[in-house]
Amino acid sequence: MERDMELVKEILAQLRDGNYHVEEEIDGHSEEKIIYHLKIMEENDLVDVNLSEVINTRTGKEKEWMVGAVGGLTWKGHEFLDAAEHSSAWQQAKDFVREQGSNVPFAVLQKMMMAYIKQEAGLS
Repeated sequence: MERDMELVKEILAQLRDGNYHVEEEIDGHSEEKIIYHLKIMEENDLVDVNLSEVINTRTGKEKEWMVGAVGGLTWKGHEFLDAAEHSSAWQQAKDFVREQGSNVPFAVLQKMMMAYIKQEAGLS
């Protein structure tokens, strides 16, 4: 499954706004896709979430992830969301991803957005 940075931004915004049941409530995205994104976001210290790998009860063979508890955003998650909510910086990052393909490292996107914001503020 590929990362969907729009979904990452939406999950972060919903968690910041107090919605701790995001795996059930983001329109247009499957629960599986949302949980996958929560997992990779947790691995990269954007969110505080408790995930458990369990056996799929329908097949008894396949493993799947279940959300135990969602604690909210980490400092890094807040920093990324703050940068992503700057519309010009977010658009520049999305354009870069579109040009380069979807394999742009997360850290690069965040640095790009922060550099753009600093430039607009006259800090660089």
